[in-house]
Amino acid sequence: MTSIPLHRVATAVPFIDYLRRIGAPLERELRRARLPVLAMDDPDCFVPSRNYWTFIANVADHEGIEDLGFLVGQRSGANAVDAGLTQRLLRSPTLHHALDRFCKLATVEISRVTLWLAPGENNTHRLYYQPSFDGGHPAYVHFQWYGVMATIGAIRLFAGKHWQPDHMGLASQNTPVSAIRESFPNIRFQTGLALCFITIDNRLLFSRCRPAENAAASLTDTTNIEPADDLSGSLKQALRSYLEDGAPPIGFAAELAGHSVRTLQRHLADKGQTYKGLLEQVRFDTATYLLRNTDETITDIARQLGYSDPSHFARAFRRMAGVSPREYLEHCRS
Repeated sequence: MTSIPLHRVATAVPFIDYLRRIGAPLERELRRARLPVLAMDDPDCFVPSRNYWTFIANVADHEGIEDLGFLVGQRSGANAVDAGLTQRLLRSPTLHHALDRFCKLATVEISRVTLWLAPGENNTHRLYYQPSFDGGHPAYVHFQWYGVMATIGAIRLFAGKHWQPDHMGLASQNTPVSAIRESFPNIRFQTGLALCFITIDNRLLFSRCRPAENAAASLTDTTNIEPADDLSGSLKQALRSYLEDGAPPIGFAAELAGHSVRTLQRHLADKGQTYKGLLEQVRFDTATYLLRNTDETITDIARQLGYSDPSHFARAFRRMAGVSPREYLEHCRS
């Protein structure tokens, strides 16, 4: 069985921040798309890509923002991929090196996204971009432009803040809306292609960064964790984001995986697992991480793991570790 496509929340933060700033009904739309509301403030959580795409399509339609992906990507630049990416790219010796890093990071932040640089025509290279779902999805145009603007933002760190490609290929069928065309008055657009791409003059690939223009770049760094490439691993990552809303039932987990409950149970059984055991492992792994790396109280950790009573958390933890959460915490600090 294939893994569940996942988005690291770090890539969703710019959308969440933008929608919060304009007063969109964020919580309602997150719940409508069956996304974990509380986890959307944790950049290191993973959420199911299909639910996230549904959320973006719904909120863009409800708010009447036909260029949502463009607006958010334009505002975020390279940090659309990760909050600390701009600063890391500025350490690259050349644009070519920076784009290599950019492509590699983007493909581990989001399942099934691909970006790569390849030789083009007339002394150019093309940077190709393929989102995680096909062009028939109503959110496709938003993620297409979000990725394109993140890429352009990365290039502008080296080519200057007003740089534009000469040629842009788009997988969506529609001509870019007027606001986008006004931002790129000199670009030749092609639509309805198999892949998105932008052209880059070969001479730019050897450009160095422009520190004067990027002096205020974010210094934030975040932990890079890759989406799992198997069903059990990706299901664990997805379930972690939903814990604070309560332990997700197996029916919901099967829905995330795109299978029936019986098929999911059979797959887990083939791996020597049960859904109950998998969920207990997710809770235990999260608990030990929080106990080792945060100052959260045991009561707060129990709440974050979806336990209504800290004593239930303590009993479950002891079953897994042989000691209580407090004993484990004392051992870590000794």
